[in-house]
Amino acid sequence: MVEDQTTLVFPSQGTTTIPLCEPDELVVCVAAGPGGHALRVLLDTGTDPSAMDAGLARRLALRTGGSGLGQGAASDEVPFTEAVLPWLRLGELTIRDLFAPALDLSGLPFGVDIVLGYNVLRQVALRVDYRRRMLTLAHPDLGAPPPDRAAVTLPLVFFEHFPALRDVEVGGLRVPLATIDTGSNAGLTVGPDVAVDLGLLDGVEGVRLASGAGFGGGAAVLRGSYRRVRIGPLQLDEVELDSPEIARGDLSRSGRANIGNRLLARFAAVAIDYERRVIALEPDQIADCR
Repeated sequence: MVEDQTTLVFPSQGTTTIPLCEPDELVVCVAAGPGGHALRVLLDTGTDPSAMDAGLARRLALRTGGSGLGQGAASDEVPFTEAVLPWLRLGELTIRDLFAPALDLSGLPFGVDIVLGYNVLRQVALRVDYRRRMLTLAHPDLGAPPPDRAAVTLPLVFFEHFPALRDVEVGGLRVPLATIDTGSNAGLTVGPDVAVDLGLLDGVEGVRLASGAGFGGGAAVLRGSYRRVRIGPLQLDEVELDSPEIARGDLSRSGRANIGNRLLARFAAVAIDYERRVIALEPDQIADCR
């Protein structure tokens, strides 16, 4: 068994800001690491701990430990092998001895080498500027950069290790718990029980069967129902919903929803502070956040 000894070394000013890269639907940046090649890194608030592509672990002949099965949002069986990446550099921030179990990430619809999850993100305050396509990572003592004056700050709760909100309504229906998932390129994903209450069902007009992807592989999803979503005092119209066709994984639990990055990107910027347990949402004045 490999022990998680992930540590972060911040620059003297305590923050670093780096540009985001494609795909635009996710929080992805380019980092330096072992092997002399640039690495594509996904910041995923819905992953615990971090992860790396199994092919990368093999190429770098990394130290590995035991194997097992994890759980994803829509899968009960995600095979992994424990692994440690010696170092990773994002802008001026260095991550040392990154504990990141190796998974087969080749089935994802976007290329990614590293997924940074809770064991890294809990040690930072982060701000995603969707309009300028920039990412700021700050030392937790500093907190996230001050939000725009129009920003709305809401308390975070944690579902296991995942940041979540309780004050969310979908089509007038209050959702007991909505996790915040920057690793999802969906709008809002709801569990099967919530889908029934909202009429997101096979055969209903406007609802179609589509293919979803995740760490556990592909899965069929019901997609296409557009609803008004309220987060705290902010309201967004025409948010696309989807739901796993078969109840598996984390989303099979009662009253669950998952806020994906496609919904988050409708804000000008989003800042998440793990230490203070708050999220700041900056409305996009040219969009429909109100």
